[in-house]
Amino acid sequence: MPSPPSRRLVLVGALAAGVTTLGGCGVRLEDDAPHIPFVPTREPVPGESAMLAMLGSLEASDQEYAAERADLLRTALLDARVPQDLLDGVTAPESAGEVVAAFEGSIRDCGAGVLPLIGRLTATHRITEHTDEELWSRPGTEAWSAGAVAADARRATLATIYALDLIAARATDERISKQVLAAGKGLRQLSVRQTTAAGEAVRPPPLGYDAPHELTPQEGRDLGRRCFERLLAVYGDTFFGLGDDRVAALEVTEWMVTVEQLSRDRFPLDVPVLYGADPTDS
Repeated sequence: MPSPPSRRLVLVGALAAGVTTLGGCGVRLEDDAPHIPFVPTREPVPGESAMLAMLGSLEASDQEYAAERADLLRTALLDARVPQDLLDGVTAPESAGEVVAAFEGSIRDCGAGVLPLIGRLTATHRITEHTDEELWSRPGTEAWSAGAVAADARRATLATIYALDLIAARATDERISKQVLAAGKGLRQLSVRQTTAAGEAVRPPPLGYDAPHELTPQEGRDLGRRCFERLLAVYGDTFFGLGDDRVAALEVTEWMVTVEQLSRDRFPLDVPVLYGADPTDS
């Protein structure tokens, strides 16, 4: 017959039963809980609860490539040593407002290393799920702390405007010309905000751009699509340089939504796994 457990083991077992949350390599304790000998504790990664809710929303989505997007986030969380059992137990937020709170909370609180992924996932969610835009935070009006990043985004926007003006000028169909000019007008409005976001880092626009001056209708459409894809990729790259300015990061997701909407009439883009990814990678 096996010997009965010692009094010490019984006490440790009783204390362990009071732990509130189990998780992979350790346990998470209440702030005022007593220390349990020999049981390691685990600090949640920054933004963990919001990202778990975000993962639940992605896994519950029926949008194209939703499973691939969920896998990207799941892999990033596993790489950050979030326990597998926490990932397997995620559930989707119930209301649209809670979904928005999960995505925005992830951007605000996640570590800098995962921000480019979280930002692109958020922009992609906003574009594909058509959540009520009124639920999202309003864009900022002040200069960014990373003004040079906003300045780079502005230069890319101005280059796209130049290409659209060229396409509109070469269009023989007045309806097409008006569609292209309307898209350019929307980008000009966006560039005004990017100028204030850049602050003292703003630079004069280039005197000219390397672009073809003779375009067939199909060449014009192809050029427009490439320009919008590249612009989204430039915006997606801004997440790498924003650091702790998460108000700016939230604003970038809105810029990406705006750009995709402006492309729809004349230059509809194929839905990618992630908006803002390098188009040459697809």
